[in-house]
Amino acid sequence: MITKKEIIAYINATKGTYLNNSNTSYSKINTSKTVWWFNIRTDKFNDDVHLLLNDKTKAIWITLPKGFVGNLYGTFKIRKDKDAVDLEISADRCFKYLQDVKSGGTGFDFSGFVKEKIQF
Repeated sequence: MITKKEIIAYINATKGTYLNNSNTSYSKINTSKTVWWFNIRTDKFNDDVHLLLNDKTKAIWITLPKGFVGNLYGTFKIRKDKDAVDLEISADRCFKYLQDVKSGGTGFDFSGFVKEKIQF
C-alpha cells in the first residue's frame, strides 16, 4: 500500500503543488467500518485543507478551499475535546459514497471537491 509520504511526493512532483504534513490529512479505509476517518483541527481550515483517501488501488485527492463552507461548526461534527472536525467519509460505493456519514454530521458531500484520482 502506498504511503502518505509517497502520495504527497507524487502530487508535488507532477502537479506543481506544495502539499505537506501540515496542510494534508491522510486516511486508509477503516477496518471496522467502510469509511475514511479524520480528525482535523478547526484552525487548519483557515487555509486550504487537502485530504488523501487511500483505497488500496488508488488515492483520492480532495481539496477543501479556505471558506468552502459558511459555517464549519454547523456543517460538521466537532470534537470539543480536540477542537477538531470529526469526519467519517463513506468508502462504500453503494451507500453515500464520499459523503460524511459521521453520527451527528450533516451528510456533507465531498464529491465536488475531488481534485484527482491517482492510480497506483
